[in-house]
Amino acid sequence: MWGISAKHGDVPSAYSKAFTESKYEIHLRILDGVTVTQETLDRIGVKEPDQLVLLLGRILYGLKHAGRLWHQLLCDTLLKIDFVQCIHDPCAFYKADEHGMTIVGVYVDDLLITGTTVERIDQFFTDMKVLELKDLGIVEKFLGMRIVWTKEGGYCIDQEQAIEEVLEKHGLAEANPVRVAISEVQVIEGDNELLKQKAVRLHRVPTIKDFQCLVGSFLWLSRCTRPDISFAGHRATRRSPAPTMQDYKLAKNIARYLKGTKGLKLHLREYSEPQSPIRIVSFSDADFVADNEDRKPVSAGV
Repeated sequence: MWGISAKHGDVPSAYSKAFTESKYEIHLRILDGVTVTQETLDRIGVKEPDQLVLLLGRILYGLKHAGRLWHQLLCDTLLKIDFVQCIHDPCAFYKADEHGMTIVGVYVDDLLITGTTVERIDQFFTDMKVLELKDLGIVEKFLGMRIVWTKEGGYCIDQEQAIEEVLEKHGLAEANPVRVAISEVQVIEGDNELLKQKAVRLHRVPTIKDFQCLVGSFLWLSRCTRPDISFAGHRATRRSPAPTMQDYKLAKNIARYLKGTKGLKLHLREYSEPQSPIRIVSFSDADFVADNEDRKPVSAGV
């Protein structure tokens, strides 16, 4: 956007920068091995170290409300420097004036920053020194996505490395690729048996946890850079509570499709002909009432 590559920012130890809420007091016991002098005990007014507790001043990782208080601190900080929180996406902030615009995307403590000029982006890092925001330079990887700034003024985004890690984790790195993510699967005897809760010794068979982990990876991939597996991935997750071997075959088919297409990229750039209408082309194919549950034609991809 605007011919300027986005920068990546990170807030180290973000949660611990947020203060506790005044209406809730959190007390901590002294850890074993911590020595408290008798002078300190006398000044506080206690006789034994085990009677001493600490009042928590800043948030610790692991507390249930840590994430909320950190996000609240970040939002307050951005609002103080005249940023506006987007109504449709609360994780997006923007600042616009007569000199240009700055846009910030937030994911917990990772930030993506872009703007109409390089100076505006650099000024943002200066303004955010109060939270010790680190400038990690031009974004190259964000949330498992590889991001490449192109000479044409756009981005190429892919998750090839993430796909390879998923395949390796589930023993599918050497699987044969297929051309479609979902197709009609022939049901054979034994396919309707539920997957095991735990792996059986000497027999490497997929378990329910294996299935849930695999289809969960599909949801993340489809949400980020692979919308082409959205339907197939969501269809597989419908069976997560009680998956069968047939469901696992569907999940494995999606993984094989990803292996053959792991190099696909999303290319995001400014539309070169703003005066012309955007032309969208789609292709579809379908079966005829093959779904045994609701008879919807769903076997082919779109």
